Amino acid sequence: QMLRTSPAWLMAWTCVILVGGGTVMTNNIGQMTEALGFSSDLTPASLALFSAAQGASRVMTGIASELALKWNLPWFCCCIGGGGTGGVPRPAFLLLASLVSAASHFVLAVTTTEEGFAFGVTLSGVAFGMVWPMMVLITGEVFGTRHVGANYMFFDGFSSAVGTLLLSKFVAQEVYDEHIVEHQGDPGFAGGDFKCYGPGCFRMSHLIVSLLSLTCIVSSIGLIRSTRDVYQRRRQR
Repeated sequence: QMLRTSPAWLMAWTCVILVGGGTVMTNNIGQMTEALGFSSDLTPASLALFSAAQGASRVMTGIASELALKWNLPWFCCCIGGGGTGGVPRPAFLLLASLVSAASHFVLAVTTTEEGFAFGVTLSGVAFGMVWPMMVLITGEVFGTRHVGANYMFFDGFSSAVGTLLLSKFVAQEVYDEHIVEHQGDPGFAGGDFKCYGPGCFRMSHLIVSLLSLTCIVSSIGLIRSTRDVYQRRRQR
């Protein structure tokens, strides 16, 4: 029944891209630092930054989204508010996560310094961490608690599987492999190198994820509007 509603598919698309963008990082950080010629010490440091950022983001997003339900917003914030009744609905935090994700992958696409890379990784971790508490809370509030376990597992499993396959495999890995062939010759020949070096190895992948994250802004706004009644009723209790 949930899958017959537009909010379910708007949320699914948003979560697929945001989760997929995170798995691009977790699956490829080592190759990214190697391709950019950074110190090998940056790989574990970047993984630690990503993990810390996404862990802190999960906690802070859950707390902030609860407090934000009671905020009184000015009239010009009606696109993220509850239809003039005040408060920030939880789907607005998916919009924020989409903005952070787009910014993080744009930074990663253009940076050539270790500091810039670390900053982009941290932002990416923040965006990735914001998705998970919102996935649980929005599922229960919008689609009810009767089948909340099954509904949540759909978003969790679908987002992880499709996001990883789409962005980490079909985007990041294909761009990486094509760059090897283009710049270093066919790796099938003797002496071919299966490793990619240079900023082009992941630049297009980051730009694609950044652009897809921008589409999540649209889907998040659609989710906010389509669930407005749910959060109006919650605020009026």
